[in-house]
Order: sequence, then C-alpha cells, then structure tokens
Amino acid sequence: MIDCVEFEVVAGNGGDGIVSFRREKFVPRGGPDGGDGGRGGDVVFIADRRLSTLQQYRDQRVRAAGNGRPGGPNKMHGAAGEQLLIPVPPGSVIWDLEDGDPEDDPSLTPLADLAEPGASVLVARGGRGGRGNKRFATPTRQAPTFAQRGQGGQTRRLRVELKLIADVGLVGLPNAGKSTLLRSWSRATPKVASYPFTTLEPELGVVDLGYDSFVAADMPGLIEGASQGVGLGHEFLRHIERTRVLVHVIDMSADDPLANRSLIDEELRDFGHGLAEKPQILALNKVDDPDARAHVELLTDQIEAIGLDWFVISAATGEGTRELAQRAYQVLAELQDRAAEAPEVDDLPVLRPEATRARFEIDAAEGDVPVIRGSTPEWLAETLDLNEAEPRAEFFDRLSRLGVARALHRVGVGPGDLVRIGEVTLRWDGA
Repeated sequence: MIDCVEFEVVAGNGGDGIVSFRREKFVPRGGPDGGDGGRGGDVVFIADRRLSTLQQYRDQRVRAAGNGRPGGPNKMHGAAGEQLLIPVPPGSVIWDLEDGDPEDDPSLTPLADLAEPGASVLVARGGRGGRGNKRFATPTRQAPTFAQRGQGGQTRRLRVELKLIADVGLVGLPNAGKSTLLRSWSRATPKVASYPFTTLEPELGVVDLGYDSFVAADMPGLIEGASQGVGLGHEFLRHIERTRVLVHVIDMSADDPLANRSLIDEELRDFGHGLAEKPQILALNKVDDPDARAHVELLTDQIEAIGLDWFVISAATGEGTRELAQRAYQVLAELQDRAAEAPEVDDLPVLRPEATRARFEIDAAEGDVPVIRGSTPEWLAETLDLNEAEPRAEFFDRLSRLGVARALHRVGVGPGDLVRIGEVTLRWDGA
C-alpha cells in the first residue's frame, strides 16, 4: 500500500488583460474596451471514501490547475481556469514541505487533516486575472495604452500521509497471528505464512457481529526500536493513531510471551501521540498448541496482574475469537457513550474582532535595500510593465494612495533610492 507520497502542485496563472479600443462606424471616439483576464484555477484536496491508498500519486509528477484565459475586446472577461480537484483517502494528512520535514520537526502543523469523507482544503490559490485597459481609464487618462498581466498561481511541494481510520487496531510482534485473527473475524484476506513480516502493509476488515459491526486493521508487526524508525517503524505506527481500541495479539507459544507484550507496549509509549493511552485488550493466541495453552495456565496470575481484559484464543481454529470481537465492540460502545456524556461547556465564547492586518509593511534592514511586503504591492509589481511610462506611473500612483510613499519617507527612503517589492528591485519614483 502506498501511504506516503510527495509531489508538487501548481495553481493556474491568471489570464492577461488586453489593450483594445472600441471601433465602430459613427463612433469615432469609442474609447478603451479591453476586458480583464480570468482567474487561475485553484488546487483543492478532497477526502473520497472510494479511495483507500495513495497509489495513483506514486509517480510524483507535478499536478497543475488550469490557467485563466485572457480578456477580450468589447470588455469581455476571460474564462476562469479549471480548478484541480485531487481526491485522497479519508485520513490523509497534508504537509507543506517548505515549512520543514514533519519527521524531523514534530512541532510542525499540517496544512490539513482530512479525517472525514467529503472534507476538503484549498492548498494552492490561482492567480488573479490581469485588468484590461478599460479599468485604467480616468478623466485625465481617457485612452490608456497598457493592460495588466495575469498573476502567477501558487506553487507548493506537498507531502501526503495516509493514516488509516479503523475502530480496532491489531498490534503485536511479527508472526503473532494478527492476520489470521483478521481472517477469522472478517472477509479480509491478508497474507498468512509461517515466517515473520508476512504483512507488509495494513489491511482493513469489517467485523460483522450480527447485530452491529466495526472496522479492524491488521497492522504490520512491530519490533524493538520501532518508535525510532527501526524495521517498519514510523511507516505504520502512525496508522495506529486513528484506531480507538487496540487488541494486542500475543503468541503464547513464544519463550517469554509477557516480555514480548512489554516490548510492544514500550514502543507504543515511546512513539507517543496517545498510543499508550488507548484502551487495550489482550488476545492470548495460538492455544491450539499444547505448549501455548500450558503457558496460559502457568502465567495466569501474572496476566491478571496486568489489569487488562484478556481472552484465550486460537485465531487458526476460531476458538474465543467471537468473544474477543464482542468485547472489543463493547469497549467501542463505552467510548462512544462516554463521549456523548461529556459535559458541555455552558460559557459562550467571547467574540472579538481580529486585528486589522496592515496592507503592507516596510522591512528597512540597515545597510540593505528596503523591502516592501504586502499582497497588493507585490501583485502590482508582478503584473504591471514597469519599463513603460504609463504603467509605471499607474504603479507609483497606486502605491502612493496605499500609503507606501509616506511609510518609505518615515524610514528615510527618497526618490531615486532602491527598493524591493517581491522579485522586483527598482528606484523609488513616488512623491
């Protein structure tokens, strides 16, 4: 199963505005009529219940939304670019790799956690369409001969991790019998063999009790050091985060089965993310083997001292597996009832207006070129042709009305000094 992929997404570029003038018989001074370009398409992730893996994204190719179309004469607006909808399985977590690697920095916050089917998130916004010359006409400039280019769409390199959503997770050492138990419980067909690490990917199965059902997940076997990435390690420990109840399958034919139980519990505790706090049921497996059954009888007092529910089972013959499934369902129901009975907070939240964000800011680092930051100044610098007189005058006029000229004057920037806006460095001509 492909459960972690990385690829780049590119939102659509905005369409260019155009320069056009009305030309009709008996209308000698029709004036400018260039239309605006269309907005670029956005990139949106959506959780689709029909998907269970990230297999279709393993090629890691760039995925791009549609570009906006340019404007047309007669004030016609260009069509917007087509949105790119990327379906992923429920339980997908999306990270922006520009923020850092989540495996190296656990404090990072994901862009989105699409745990529920139908949940969606916009990850890259399409660029704004450029304005046609009609939009730049004023009483003193009645025939503008310039238009605005479309804005580039956002580009992001993303990591998508899938954390399976299941009610019950089967955990234990390799070859403990987890896959056999899932086969006994459901119609799932995980690979079963007599050697360790038979299961290399999580497998889901629906456990039907007759009166209700739940979803169980067979997790690949863990080994000592899994919480530090040894063996299958982090690749599958993260899947256990989504489960609500753990069934710890223990091979009672092993030399020291309770030591094996302690090893797995220690790995869950070291990994964190609340795994050690999840309700746990012990499944003492392989009692069809006389030595395993003798182990159960010999260790009964120590098993009781652990303080967890435990069931003697044989996943191979089906002995005790239904009782184990019924108890797992009961624990799930208790968790649900407990959540429903949680006291509601009576205090109404106090709504406070958010502080108004400045439309721009000046970073006047000493000994360096001052930088003007802000979506509007950066948008204007990117989309107006500052090598031409008319659009350049429009650019400085718009920034002056925005208050940039006063702000630059306060930090000692005057006409002729270099300033940087986005990717553009220019000499300040504003009054």
